[in-house]
Amino acid sequence: MRAPAMIKIDGKATEWGDKFQAYNKATDIFYTIANDDYNIYLIIKATDVGIINKIIKGRVTFAINTAGKKTTDDAVAVSYPLFDRKDVPYISMKDKPRLIEGNAASVLAADSFSNANNRRLAEKSKFIKITGVKGVDTLISVYNEDGIKAAAAFDNQMAYTCEFAISLKLLGLSANDQRKLAYNITVNPLPFDDVPGINIERNTKGDIVSINIDKNQMPPNYRGLTAATDFWGEYTLAKK
Repeated sequence: MRAPAMIKIDGKATEWGDKFQAYNKATDIFYTIANDDYNIYLIIKATDVGIINKIIKGRVTFAINTAGKKTTDDAVAVSYPLFDRKDVPYISMKDKPRLIEGNAASVLAADSFSNANNRRLAEKSKFIKITGVKGVDTLISVYNEDGIKAAAAFDNQMAYTCEFAISLKLLGLSANDQRKLAYNITVNPLPFDDVPGINIERNTKGDIVSINIDKNQMPPNYRGLTAATDFWGEYTLAKK
């Protein structure tokens, strides 16, 4: 699939018409993979609050194996967003305004609510993790000049969209390359410290001192939230 013209990596699905190629049940995300003459792109969308929380605190990893092998060995892998565990942005999902189409007041309230959360997200989302590329640091700034971009944002219904762009040159590819690429999308696990109902006490060194579990507070899908979920696929670059 060719990427939309004038694409901007900003966490908004506007250029894509807010439409996605596929939905993956294992990860509970909608996604599209596309390319132009310069980059390969991934855009994902999550609407479930638990999955959104899992992505923000555990990050998404997009891996590409140019040899077409479904293994992350020798693959280029990009992970985003990346936060220090003690500096994760607070995202409010409670008291989300009800959006009523055609009602200017409700639209204004929904926009204001999502904008506030996006500001918190943008303030903390400063790094991208990358592996498998020689000469590129493992941890790079979102403002890097290495050919990798990533961004995420909420829309006014608090659906979460995350976009990736990876330079074809960085992957050793050209737009005319027609080999089959293997890709993997992983939603990494939510840290146990962040699971409702699991209270972990640590000492000043960060070592676990005690763990208290209240099953009544734990979400029904907590097992899925604390385990990585992923899937593989194949992609061939689309020509003009």
